[in-house]
Amino acid sequence: MVLQTLSTAVAVAALVMKPCIRPSLSTPRTRICARTSFANDGEEVDWDKEASNLARPQNRFFKALSDIDTPELIKSFAETAPKEVQFAVKATVLSLLGNLPPAVADSSITTTGRNLATLMFNMQMTGYMFRNAAYRSALLKSLDDATAAAGPPLTLPPVSGEVEVKIADGMVAKVDAKAYMAELRSEVEGLRSQLAKAKGAKAEGDETALIQYIQGLGREDQAELTENVSSDVLEAMSQLVASILIDLNLDRNMEMAAPAGKLRELLITQLVTGYTLRELEVRDELKDSYWGLDASGAD
Repeated sequence: MVLQTLSTAVAVAALVMKPCIRPSLSTPRTRICARTSFANDGEEVDWDKEASNLARPQNRFFKALSDIDTPELIKSFAETAPKEVQFAVKATVLSLLGNLPPAVADSSITTTGRNLATLMFNMQMTGYMFRNAAYRSALLKSLDDATAAAGPPLTLPPVSGEVEVKIADGMVAKVDAKAYMAELRSEVEGLRSQLAKAKGAKAEGDETALIQYIQGLGREDQAELTENVSSDVLEAMSQLVASILIDLNLDRNMEMAAPAGKLRELLITQLVTGYTLRELEVRDELKDSYWGLDASGAD
């Protein structure tokens, strides 16, 4: 089942949304319940503060996304994103809205500004996670292809003595060569295990390959897919959410009702936004690596 295979991926991004059905004899409605979103430092996101931050000089990631019309953003994603990523996006929305009873699926969904902000923020983080996972999966595939082209691994001769390992600038430690090589071999075997899992998923040609890859990762590796998001990207996410609330004229404690179809479109847009933010972040990282820290303003 799609919902079961996606549950781990959603949990990684702290998606704890659950539908709470309110039966009615007239128009059925659903309240979306959500845990409040938290920043990386564990503090609750203050959406009023984020809205006021919009008056400051614009975050470059926020500006880049604001300059792209939503239809163009979705079109670009549909044309360039791998099919397994597009499936993961659709399955995420399906897990939140698509499993509602037919009588409820086409009705209005009621939530507060606070819960809607939390939901949009978490969707962006999930999209960010999907792009990171796709990057890593593609890297593993490339390593696997290179390993296959190189032939079987060579048998290394036994080693003895000590080797010097640079820990940081000006810090060098001497370690037993045999123990050091054993640790390296252990890491290589772990990487080979991940390669085998990634290769197996890709070989099936299954659209669930990305979800399978994420589920095959250990807990620490799953956490790494989102824990290193930059402060600039986090700020952009918060500001993008705040700008939507302003456009909707929606206060954090105000209730609103929206058709399920419109909410579905909003969630997809936020997932694609998070995915695109990770692409922009990687592009900036490459510029910084090859052209210096002042290259962020270059084309």
